[in-house]
Amino acid sequence: MGRGINARDIAFVFRCSATATIAYALASSLGLAHPVWASISGIIVSQERLDQTKSAVLWRFAGTIVGIVVAILAGGLIASTGLGVAIQTGVSVAVCAGLVRRWPDLKVAMWTAPIVFFDRDTGGSLLMVGYWRGSEVILGGLVGTALHLLAEKAIARLERARPDDSL
Repeated sequence: MGRGINARDIAFVFRCSATATIAYALASSLGLAHPVWASISGIIVSQERLDQTKSAVLWRFAGTIVGIVVAILAGGLIASTGLGVAIQTGVSVAVCAGLVRRWPDLKVAMWTAPIVFFDRDTGGSLLMVGYWRGSEVILGGLVGTALHLLAEKAIARLERARPDDSL
C-alpha cells in the first residue's frame, strides 16, 4: 500500500494552483500583454524542494534573458540583411543551443528566442517584446518562489506542532 497524503503533497498542489492564479492576476493587473506566460513560468519553477525551486528560478531567469538578448541581437543583425523571420529564428536557436551545450540549465533560452519572434506584433520591436516576455517570466518566477518559501514556513510550523504529518 502507498504512503498517505501528507502536508507536502497538499502544499505542492495548493502552491502550484495559487502560483498560476496569482501570477496571472498580477500580470494582468499590471497590463502585461500575455499574463499566461507569468502563470507558466511560476508553474515551471515550482519544484518539490525549495533548493530545487531556487535553482529552477535562477536558471529560468538566466535562460530567458539569454534567449531575449540573442533574439534581439541576431534578429536585428539578420533583418538588416533582408532575411526573414525563419532565418532569424533559426540562427537565434542555433546560438542558444550552442550555449546550452556548455550550460544545459540554460535550455529555456532555446524556446525563448522563438517566442520573442512569434510574439512580435506587426511593427513591434524585438526589444519591447523581449522586455514584456521577460517581465512576465520574472513575475511568475518570483510568485512561484515566494509561495514556495511561504509553504515551507507553514510546513515547518506544522511539523513542529505535529511530527507525524500523514493525513
